[in-house]
Amino acid sequence: MVRSRLIVVVALAVMGGALLTVPPTPAAHADHVADQVPGYDISWPQCPGRVYPNTRVAFTVVGMNGGRPFTANPCFVEQYRWAQRFERNPAVYVNVDYPKAGRDLPAASGPYGACTPTDEWCRAYNYGYAIGAEVTARAMAAGIVPSFWWLDVETGNYWSDDPTYNAQVVRATLDYFRERKLPVGLYSTPRQWRIIAGAYAPGVPIWTAGAQGVEEARRRCGDPAYTFAGGPVRLSQYYDHGFDTNFACPAGHLVAQYPFPDPWNRSGPHNRSVSLAGTVLPIWRPIPMISAE
Repeated sequence: MVRSRLIVVVALAVMGGALLTVPPTPAAHADHVADQVPGYDISWPQCPGRVYPNTRVAFTVVGMNGGRPFTANPCFVEQYRWAQRFERNPAVYVNVDYPKAGRDLPAASGPYGACTPTDEWCRAYNYGYAIGAEVTARAMAAGIVPSFWWLDVETGNYWSDDPTYNAQVVRATLDYFRERKLPVGLYSTPRQWRIIAGAYAPGVPIWTAGAQGVEEARRRCGDPAYTFAGGPVRLSQYYDHGFDTNFACPAGHLVAQYPFPDPWNRSGPHNRSVSLAGTVLPIWRPIPMISAE
């Protein structure tokens, strides 16, 4: 992904074993960005050496592909099981591109019908729909139920010169997930989205990339200059700790009612009670991170 669901909880420390009973507001945390434990996204580039973040982790988004559709991240299951140390059902991301001539791809037939070799509109839809079918089948076979599905739309992959046809691919992939009521959103940057899909605006949740540091990532949550495709920014990516790192925007829904149960029924918070600076934080409370819509 660019170096540049989701329901996420960051636990902010224990005080006397008791939990607060009043949910905090997003504004209450605006001045404490540096104390938020970050989220990460990992995929096939981290397979050699089985590299994982060695800092505290709030959440992880795991890539399912090997860089393009209909390929597999060779250590996806292992990475997903690692991510389940922090969440029961981590989110995933899925690469999307355009059906390149000469590749054996499932574009000739599908929900749009049987396509002639020159019917790019038909082929684009069938191809995009098949992208969704392939990754969900693979997740099901692995016994994995992601909490959110992000579609990775980047200029580094192959696309048509015509954004209208590219948008048809993305539309079809979104349709596949929406028809099955699976939560889905888009990962890209405003510039890349304009180049690839033009003015297409499906209005789904947005994961925006390219921030420099956590403070800039936070600011992008509410800055319309960094959204695209007509959707609200729910996740903002920056680079830190040697990994693609993510700030979950506080504009989403409150993630839990109290008391918040540990997802694996352990006693107390796991790996989330100390700030990045090493300071023990005064309370343990969930903070609003990202919408599940």
